[in-house]
Amino acid sequence: MEPLPDRLPLIIGVTGHRDLRLSDVPELEQQVASMIEALRRDYLGNDNEVPIIILSALAEGADRLVARVGLAHGARLIAALPLPVDEYRRDFDPGIVPGNMSEFDELLERAMAVPVMPFGSGNSLEAVRTDADQRRAQYRAAGKFIAKHCNVLIALWDGDDKSGAAGGTAEVVRFKREGFALSLSGSVRASLDTSEIGPVIHVMTPRQNAQKHENDPASSVSVAPWGQALVRYHRGGLIRQLTSGAEEFVASLSGHIRPDPRAALGKPERRNLEAWETFEALAALSRNFNREAAALESSSAESDQIAISLRDLIVPANTKPDADIEAVRKHVGEKAGRWCRLYAIADALARDRQRQVRQDWLTVYALGFVAFLCFALFSLAGAGSNLILLIYCFAFVAIFAMFGRAHAGKHQVHFLDYRALAEALRVAVFFRLAGIGAIADAYPIMQPSELGWVKTCLNALALVQSSQEPISTGERPASAGDPDSTSETIVREFWVKGQQAYFAKGTMRHKAFAEKLENIALVLLAVSPFLIVPMVIAFTSAGRGGSASILREVLLLVSGLLPGLGTALNGYSEKLALKAQARQYDRMRMLFERALVLLPERADAQTAPQIRALYSELGTEALKEQAEWVAIYRQRPIEPPK
Repeated sequence: MEPLPDRLPLIIGVTGHRDLRLSDVPELEQQVASMIEALRRDYLGNDNEVPIIILSALAEGADRLVARVGLAHGARLIAALPLPVDEYRRDFDPGIVPGNMSEFDELLERAMAVPVMPFGSGNSLEAVRTDADQRRAQYRAAGKFIAKHCNVLIALWDGDDKSGAAGGTAEVVRFKREGFALSLSGSVRASLDTSEIGPVIHVMTPRQNAQKHENDPASSVSVAPWGQALVRYHRGGLIRQLTSGAEEFVASLSGHIRPDPRAALGKPERRNLEAWETFEALAALSRNFNREAAALESSSAESDQIAISLRDLIVPANTKPDADIEAVRKHVGEKAGRWCRLYAIADALARDRQRQVRQDWLTVYALGFVAFLCFALFSLAGAGSNLILLIYCFAFVAIFAMFGRAHAGKHQVHFLDYRALAEALRVAVFFRLAGIGAIADAYPIMQPSELGWVKTCLNALALVQSSQEPISTGERPASAGDPDSTSETIVREFWVKGQQAYFAKGTMRHKAFAEKLENIALVLLAVSPFLIVPMVIAFTSAGRGGSASILREVLLLVSGLLPGLGTALNGYSEKLALKAQARQYDRMRMLFERALVLLPERADAQTAPQIRALYSELGTEALKEQAEWVAIYRQRPIEPPK
């Protein structure tokens, strides 16, 4: 099997009945195949840069059907098992369909990863063999795992939501639609987060014993509306959307608040619509990231940026080169290779977009100053200066053209998305070295969809990482591990000390740049009234003829331009949020400095839990700081200077 490329995947979870009617299997296979193709067409743009992964527990019936069809259509398979393999096999021997074990073994062999749910508190292998409730608890854990890690869930289900069976199809669907209840989440934070909530594709699927129930909700196979068809049904086509947008614009001008059309929908319908709209936005972000990553790697000049970003991930805190730095980078690559490579791609893309955004701002403000200069010259030169007027018009049009180009290309949006992802992946690399699992659980909760995308990516990549892990016995999470002394030293030296030095330099750099711009602007604003205006008055009293009159006109022009230039510099500084970012950096500098004070000099069995807890808290704060930084810049979109 070819290794999975360093791309963001689309993960399709599956749940459903074991006792499918054999006569329905061909139609169900056809429906699932059309769903996978529709997802690839409608949300991935038929782009092969986005790998598709089927996440299935490989139980009889629905789980294996979707896995089998997905593999046939080019998807990869990850088998999330509720129990260790040998114990899980007992549930299919003899099973519903005799001889089904060969299918299970074949699919298991083709799976790129087989994460096994760890036993819960007080549970054990012996307990699940003797206690039915403990065994069901493991199935519930697998259902939660699938709901949490998949982007979209396919449910081959009869729609009977009255079933309360732990880990059953109805419960897994409920997890995906509504999130984890407080009694089942294990923590308040997990219930508040709701990162697992997403769209469900419901295939109405009769069970083998359906004829025994008069009120069975499913008597034949059918598919509930989903995806773009569902959105179009509620939102309408392009004409209806344009009409609705125009009505909203008119309503805003008149001061009236137009009611949200979703308010007329019932709660389940509104939740379903919102889930698909969010899914479309997140899929577009992953699709764009993968396309730009492929373009970056295909260019020899630009691919060098990936190598630079990978190198800069591990940089000594001091400026003196470390003789063993290459050995350190090799160790990090062995421990967290995929995380490192994806960090380098995201960082290289973020740097490229950052240069683009800065160029956009400089161009917009430079054109604004040119327009202001031309207007001042035209007002002085009179109506005969048609060339100046043409230049003014050109600059004015160019400003809005540049603004439209930046807005259409989403330069700033992609810069913020890629930077947020890169910084989250940086923390993930060091979490991996420190033996801290579940990086996504440390990400700030209740974020907007753009930052929610980062958490979705972290969950997906953690799942993909399991392909490099040994099959778990269920005794502990597959992602957990005790860091060796080399890894602990790297985390301390290259993350804690490195970030402390980085934030210290960043604080000084942003403060110095902000003060420089403000001082220049202050001088320009002060020069005009206190120096140039008196000179204008002096030349006015000296007379209007000859060189004195020309100099007077020049001074008048300069006196009008200098305040405008000073205001432009102030606006540029404000749009870059230099002072706000300096305050953020200073807070993080103090945080990492404090961590260095608290870290024990040596790690041993007694101090290891404290060190890991400290690293976990540092990572959480770093992710929170990055989310706040993104929020600051989202409030400063590229727009024409005012």
